[in-house]
Amino acid sequence: MDSSKGRVTAIFEASWWAFALVLAGMVVLPIYSTVPDFPFYVPNFIYVVTAVTLTRYLFLLHVSWLRDQLLLQAAIAMVLIPLVFYMVQAFNAFVIYFDERGPDILIRSLDPELGRTIDSYMHAEYRFFGVWAIVASIVMPFRLIYNAWARYRAGVRS
Repeated sequence: MDSSKGRVTAIFEASWWAFALVLAGMVVLPIYSTVPDFPFYVPNFIYVVTAVTLTRYLFLLHVSWLRDQLLLQAAIAMVLIPLVFYMVQAFNAFVIYFDERGPDILIRSLDPELGRTIDSYMHAEYRFFGVWAIVASIVMPFRLIYNAWARYRAGVRS
């Protein structure tokens, strides 16, 4: 029974990671196919994966494999601190890039209609996933601390 539960948990976790990675690829694909000089692919990909994964743990931590792993939760909370700084710096670099070079720097060579569409998509999705990932990364350590406190009171000591 325990081996079966572990297998189901592993399949569940792998499915969520696959979903997050495929979603990130699908979000970045329109930009990649039309604007190959876009300098923010990696932060954009990180934003999507981080937003989906951390939001999942924020709401489903009580049923996840991570629930009783108190030391791992502490490590994740510590890793999230530099991740937040990285994501904020990447978000700031995105804004500064377009402020300094002009709002249409990446779409000048495209058809005007396609350029406006891609520019709107690029800015909207980068901001959406960027803010979502940053907020989830700021909230997650508090959720982990709360969970660790609750599990410690319940007798979990690992």
